[in-house]
Amino acid sequence: MKRTKYPLAIILSGLFVALSSFSGGDPAPKGPGPKSAPPPGKNQKAAIRTVIIDPGHGGFDTGTKGLYSKEAAVALAVSIKLGKAMEQEFPDVKQVFTRTTDVMPGGGNTIASGLNYRANLANNSRGDLFIAVHCNNDGHPAGPFTIRRIVGHKYVGKGKKRRRVAVYESYTGHHTRKGTESYIWKADRSGFKGTAIGQRGEGEGELEATDSTGEANADSAAFDMSSPEAMMRAQLYEKKYFGNSALFATLVEEEFTKAGRISGGVNQRDEGIRVLQATGMPSVLVEIGFLSNVEEENYLNSEEGQDEIVRNIMDAFRRYKATLEGHAPANNDATGSNNR
Repeated sequence: MKRTKYPLAIILSGLFVALSSFSGGDPAPKGPGPKSAPPPGKNQKAAIRTVIIDPGHGGFDTGTKGLYSKEAAVALAVSIKLGKAMEQEFPDVKQVFTRTTDVMPGGGNTIASGLNYRANLANNSRGDLFIAVHCNNDGHPAGPFTIRRIVGHKYVGKGKKRRRVAVYESYTGHHTRKGTESYIWKADRSGFKGTAIGQRGEGEGELEATDSTGEANADSAAFDMSSPEAMMRAQLYEKKYFGNSALFATLVEEEFTKAGRISGGVNQRDEGIRVLQATGMPSVLVEIGFLSNVEEENYLNSEEGQDEIVRNIMDAFRRYKATLEGHAPANNDATGSNNR
């Protein structure tokens, strides 16, 4: 699967848009004379009210396979733990799961229908952040595999049928890739994201959402994309969500690195990822490790490994939420990095 490393210039410009033009905290007080900032939590906009947690694959779609486990099962186990940790630390943040059992979301019989269901559920739930949990592979089946390489050429046949052919050597390959990487929606698919932003809130849950102050939150309003003004507004939100997606993905990979994992960084896949493009909110797909590597498969299936992954994502989520709301993250011993 081809991937595109995330250019630093785009990250910086995206983060600038996300953190300055669209700050999640209250605007600076107007009027003459200095005014003290409100105490934390008072009259402060809740930047994240709903998080969509998407365990990858499910049902007939098992995802990649290790020697003894399947991606769908590992992703579900980690996602359920992530939801419980988030509920415990942030009881005011609602979690919406795309699935909680081993089924294809939406009950369809195609992968495409499941992806569409995931995106529609996220948009109708007016999510503020979409987190997809997946496992990775290196392109080969789990266990030892055979690799063929060209070591030379020779000529075969006679006369007009004489031709040059490759000479191959076969040897046993072993899985060495390990670690994490995160994906965000591809920048050149901005039209898809704008359409998703326009669809956000349509269908179920039409009531306009409010922030912690009780005021209407414009982020949750569906756009009428038939007007030029709405299209321009959707483009602005694309930039905001692009920057916020890059921010959260970067924080996730930073926390994995702190825990001693190898990080592949923040990437974009050349053909794009449906659930990231079709969700009208910041969205990140987290590859938590390589099932094709038996060492990582053991880690991903262990309680210790899953708990550490959840702590890493929660540490990133805490920093991300605090950044958007304009305050320092709380030091939580229950899930914080100091407890590793």
